[in-house]
Amino acid sequence: AEGEQNNAPDDPTAETTDKKTNQPTANDNPNGNTFLTQTRVSHLDSINFAWTVMPVRVTWEQRLEELRQFQLRKGRFPSNKEGTIGNWLKNQRKLYTKKDADFMASRCAKLEEVGVPLRQRHYTALSWDDRFQQLVEFGRVNRHFKVPNPTPDNGEGREMLQDLSSDVADAKRFYKFVQKIHTEYRALQRGIPSTMLTEERVAQLQNVGFEFSTKSDRSVPDLDWSTRIQQLEAFQSEMGHLRVDPNYDKYSNLGGWAVEMSERHRSWQEGREYLSPDMVEKFNQLNSMGFSFDIFPSRRGERSWEDSFGLLLLYRQETGSTRVPHHYKADFR
Repeated sequence: AEGEQNNAPDDPTAETTDKKTNQPTANDNPNGNTFLTQTRVSHLDSINFAWTVMPVRVTWEQRLEELRQFQLRKGRFPSNKEGTIGNWLKNQRKLYTKKDADFMASRCAKLEEVGVPLRQRHYTALSWDDRFQQLVEFGRVNRHFKVPNPTPDNGEGREMLQDLSSDVADAKRFYKFVQKIHTEYRALQRGIPSTMLTEERVAQLQNVGFEFSTKSDRSVPDLDWSTRIQQLEAFQSEMGHLRVDPNYDKYSNLGGWAVEMSERHRSWQEGREYLSPDMVEKFNQLNSMGFSFDIFPSRRGERSWEDSFGLLLLYRQETGSTRVPHHYKADFR
């Protein structure tokens, strides 16, 4: 009725929009920023959002203790990509390789005391020409250039790669070299410059009959159930959750497998697919582990601001903080 006021509670993600364009109004973004509007800033301020993510300064000894605790929990040392501690260990190895005087005098022995195999990680990085000749020889012997992955994508595979000077470690580097060729070529096709694949190198590969893959291999290997459970447990140990990103291709394309499980579960729930008692029991096992059955393929960047804000609220609820580390893996839906 005329004169009545709307007393409905405020929507924490609501903002003033133009009804024709569905974009924030000029009053909400006077500076022309259509992403971080005044309304959105207010929403973030209301949950004490950390606007500056300053790294917490810790001593070298504290990092060493963090490394020791990581090894005790997981029975291995972190890879270069496993957050701050992995990057720190990578830098320590660089100092060892350079024979940095301060590092060698006071810190090398402490790392070796913890069990870090600094002296066993030497290998000679091969040039493009060396790897190319290796590829040519592989093609001559095998009549193709489909270089296989020499190790499984699980804990056993990581154990096989502990000694970077071993033959299997070099075979892994050769496999990654070929995979990177395909990745860089697909990037070139999208107009993204490549520092690895010059025109000359593309011509080299074409001249020996190398066939570039224009599509990423997203196939899901057929592994036994116990292996997938082990991979899920390893993922949960690393990430702290089982909301597997559909684009997560480690552990034999675990993301693709998670999508398959979610799609089968939805079909079963909607009555479109009959499942054997054994499969139902497997779904129950996944459910008891905390697996999310709502993992479906999507493109990165399609999530709305409101959905992203919802994920931030969920992260704050779980951790008590809005300081999301750069290596944190949320899902990309």
